[in-house]
Amino acid sequence: MADLQDIEARVVALITDKGPQIGKELAEALPDVPVLALWQACNRTNAFLVSHFASYYLRYDITRDDQVRLSPSILRDFLSFTLFGLPDQRFQMIERQGTLSNMHREISREKLGVAQLVMKQLFISLGREVRSQLCAFIAGDLAYFLAHNEPREHAASGEMVKGSDIDIVIILSESLPDEIKTRIDAEMTALKSMYLRHPQYRHEIDFICKRKSTMEKQFQYTDIHDKIASKIAYESMFLGGSLTLYMEVRDAMVRTGVDRLIEQDFEHALKDRKNAMRRLLGAPGDALDEETRSLFYFSQERVEFS
Repeated sequence: MADLQDIEARVVALITDKGPQIGKELAEALPDVPVLALWQACNRTNAFLVSHFASYYLRYDITRDDQVRLSPSILRDFLSFTLFGLPDQRFQMIERQGTLSNMHREISREKLGVAQLVMKQLFISLGREVRSQLCAFIAGDLAYFLAHNEPREHAASGEMVKGSDIDIVIILSESLPDEIKTRIDAEMTALKSMYLRHPQYRHEIDFICKRKSTMEKQFQYTDIHDKIASKIAYESMFLGGSLTLYMEVRDAMVRTGVDRLIEQDFEHALKDRKNAMRRLLGAPGDALDEETRSLFYFSQERVEFS
């Protein structure tokens, strides 16, 4: 406990000097402090004003047998979406949180603009008649305006990309021929490659194209793939094409009751998050077993875009 009190004193001195700080800034200023110990020190005390400004959504963690978890993870929530200040810094906290929230919103808007540009290029190629029989929606970080631009390595190519990927789902009406679906897959793959490698963009675009009947079948919520597809539709934001078709998909979620099942899974994940935080705060970092420690770090999600 003495070590955590020492870390707390260093954080207080840092915030006194520099003003309210997010977890990432604290971690960079105190590189000798393990990030879990830093999180514990910041959350075991009443010395700080604390502001969480993330929105939370479901993930299916493949490292834990597809267990439902909340995103952002406890670690990412601490690093990117939790602001710490002192009691006399209330107005600085309000101002800084507004600035940070707007930064994530602007990054999200930029990436949404890229997604719209991609769909515009596809729609021009396909023509108006085809466009009226499909819809596209966005999911993931962008749907919650939580996107970031932290450089990271694209797993398949080794290319460096700018932060959050851009997840696009394209739904086709039953009347469109299979050749159209094949063409969309080919054109989206080409656009994905161009936006990944073009130095002006460096964005990772993931997409999937499927029939409306396939989407509605997945609302049965039976296996992990159905659950992920349903979750993505639940959190989606309309991107382009037929708004009528998109609303039919949304209506099907309500009709099948899958929206309530997703909300139940969210409540379960929220309880698990609270329990995980309680366990992580309850013992020194070196006394925690690996299973408990893993609850703190980023989870690897099983995704539909493959």
